[in-house]
Formats: sequence, structure tokens, C-alpha cells
Amino acid sequence: MTMFPVSRRHKWENFARRHWYGFKLFARQNVKVDKNFFASDAAMRLTAGMLPKGVRITCAGRSDGAGMQALAYMSTINFAKAFGAVYVHSPFSLVDHAPGDMRQWAAAWEGQFNFGQGVQKLDHASDIVVDYADYLSGKHKLCARSVLRFQQCWWLNRRYPDSFQACLRTFGERFRHIDQASDSDRLVVAVHVRRGDVANDLNAARFTPNTNIVARIARLPRVLAALKLDYVVDVYSQGDPDAFEAFSQLGCRLHLDADAVWTMRRLAKADVLVMAKSSFSYAAALVSPGVKIYEPTFNPPLSDWIIARRDGWFDEALLKRQLWRHPRGNPAIAISSLFAPSLVDAPRETTA
Repeated sequence: MTMFPVSRRHKWENFARRHWYGFKLFARQNVKVDKNFFASDAAMRLTAGMLPKGVRITCAGRSDGAGMQALAYMSTINFAKAFGAVYVHSPFSLVDHAPGDMRQWAAAWEGQFNFGQGVQKLDHASDIVVDYADYLSGKHKLCARSVLRFQQCWWLNRRYPDSFQACLRTFGERFRHIDQASDSDRLVVAVHVRRGDVANDLNAARFTPNTNIVARIARLPRVLAALKLDYVVDVYSQGDPDAFEAFSQLGCRLHLDADAVWTMRRLAKADVLVMAKSSFSYAAALVSPGVKIYEPTFNPPLSDWIIARRDGWFDEALLKRQLWRHPRGNPAIAISSLFAPSLVDAPRETTA
């Protein structure tokens, strides 16, 4: 297997971080917080043969919301594929914003993303779990039963977003699109509006005012009319309906304070997903075969996503071209796909 090609710049970056890590270790500082460094260091060691090909790795999981949790798992699966490791699945255990019993809530997300399908499961009776920090410090050696544990492996996909392309088909196939209403005669645009934990004076870097999102939605009719498409726009968010009056005036259907698992399915199933500055919609985008309109945030876009500006502008010609390659946007593809199912994968043209 060919290892993922890491740039010279990132090799030097890791070299510097490794020396900084060594100094912190010598100074008896807390080194377990250097989580992004752990993934980059493991990548260099796998590439150099210092870690054996086929070493088993798992995701420790986090304690925040479903979007961040899903991305942690996705990043670890992606890392394993890129560098010849074997992904071992540890189920969701703690997911923030649980509306009731935590075990049921975690199980719901476990069943929804289904990351453990067809892979090894962590066996606490026989596997020896080794945190990467403990391996790196020499506290624990590896053996045949060892499983290296990372909280996440974001280092790879945040520097090389298109590395995810190799896993998109797997993510999409495992994701369970169940109990879904269908607008089979119309193209569906799903708009994620992040609220609840963001506002002008709360987590402001991840807040987008209604005016910016409305401006983005208002550009859609020109493209959809040019393609002669009937469509519906669904807005998913939290809060009082009065706060979303501007969306209602555009004819959008509001879905406020709905079940989060159901919302994730709806975002993932949409023909066009208008993303928020949110890991929740980013995770939905990675399992969705639809067209993605991306709002810049700390998780970088894949190369085939359409990037929107703060004022609502995005490349309408690019959206038109992507919709033309989408079964719902081009009736000829939809009809042909009945006889040649592989044509349904047209929007994923760059996936491996």
C-alpha cells in the first residue's frame, strides 16, 4: 500500500513539534493535550516504518456534540486508510445535548453513523488499549494485542481535506437513511442555521446572521429556474419561529427544535446542502451524495464543495454544473441510473 503523500512543509512542522513535545516531556508538562501532534507523529512514523504497517488504531471519542464526535471517528477512519493502519471501532459512549438517557442517545448516534459496520470491534477482554501519548513517552510498548488510541486524527483532514475523498463512499453507505419523508418530485435544498449555542455575543466566531444566510438562499432561484427545476427549501434550526420570519418570507419550510438524529438524516439526504459553520452540517456533508454549499470555518472544504462568502455570494455557474451532474437536477441521469446504477455516483466524481 502507498502511504498518503505528506508535504515537506508538514514533515518539518512535525519535526519542530516533536522537539517541543520532548521539551515539555522533560519539563514534566502535560503532554496529553497535544492531540493534533499525536496524529501527525504517527503519520510520520508509519511512513518511515517506525510503526508497523497494519498497526491497529481506535478513536477514544469525545464528550461534545454529535457533529464533533462523528468527525473524530471519521478522521480516525480516514487516517487509518491513508497510512496503512487498521481501524478498530469503539462505540459512541458520551454525546452532548442528550434529551434523556445517555445510553439511548449514544446508541442512537452509533446506529445512525454505523461506523463499526464490517470492521474489527474493540475487545476490552483481550485488546490492550494504549493511548498514543503513553506510547510516545515510552510508558507502554506495543505488542500484537495493542490498539493505539487517539481522541481524533484531525491533523490529516485539516491539512489535506481531500484525503476524505477516499472514505466518502464508505461513510455514505454506512449511514442509515431511515424513516425519511420524500419529495420525489422536487429538488430538496436543506439549509442548516446554527443557533442555540451561538449568537452575536455567544461563540460569535461560529455565528452567521440571518441576513447573510437569506442572501445565500435568495441566489438559488436563478440557478434552479435556469435548469427548470421545481424545488423546496427546508430550514433546520433552533428557536422561536418569529426569529426566522425572513426565511418564511422566502417560502422556506421551517423545522425548528426537531430531533437531532432526524435532522442529521434530512441534511444528509438533501439534493443541495447549505452548510453552517458547524461540525454538525460538516458531518452531514461527508455522508451526503448531494451538492454542498460551504460556509468557511475551521474545518476546511473539500475541493468540489461550493464556497459561499459572508455576503451570500457563491459561484452560481458552478452550482449549475454540479446540479446538471446530479440525478435530481438532470432527468436524463435519473432515468439512466435505473439501468446503470453507477451513474448515481456522478456527484462523487472525485471519490476513490
